[in-house]
Amino acid sequence: MSESSAATRIVPITRDLLEPCWQLRLRALKDHPEAFGQPYDEAAALTPADILQTFDTFWDFGDNQVFGAVTGDGNVVGMTGVAGWNRAKMRHRMDIWGVYVAPEYRGRGISDRLLDAAIAHARRIDGVLQLHFQVVSSNHAALKSYERSGFVRWGRMPRADIIDGQALDNDFMVLMLDAPGDGMGIDPEGTFS
Repeated sequence: MSESSAATRIVPITRDLLEPCWQLRLRALKDHPEAFGQPYDEAAALTPADILQTFDTFWDFGDNQVFGAVTGDGNVVGMTGVAGWNRAKMRHRMDIWGVYVAPEYRGRGISDRLLDAAIAHARRIDGVLQLHFQVVSSNHAALKSYERSGFVRWGRMPRADIIDGQALDNDFMVLMLDAPGDGMGIDPEGTFS
């Protein structure tokens, strides 16, 4: 592709972009089932009404937002979502989910820009102190991308998913939005501040 990363805009996904974004999500689920919780068959079976309901009740609900990387000709080539919690004691955190960039657009900084948009969105929400993420432990490229954005690993869930009989571990990551320095809020003595 000759199109530069700069020509690819990062925008909130609206109903106008839902169909191409959904097609990208289906591609992600089919090509990389290990990276996503939703199985491809489940997502592919959804009707247009189901997809619209998912958009209205999760993707674009409350403080939740999905961001897309959109080319100059309107193709959605990358996406990520950020979702909050409704329970009072959990409203201080949000989750990053569904990060994906089409293979032919990788290596252009698009995933970093998508994460930057999600982080900026979370920072604008009053009371949100941290962002969480989980990623397949063997996905080293993704781990490096999240670390570049300031996320740090804090734990691992063994056998988080089992796909075709293969157990996959997930690493948990966090970005403390109110912490200086390393993003974990760890002071020089090694305690959380």
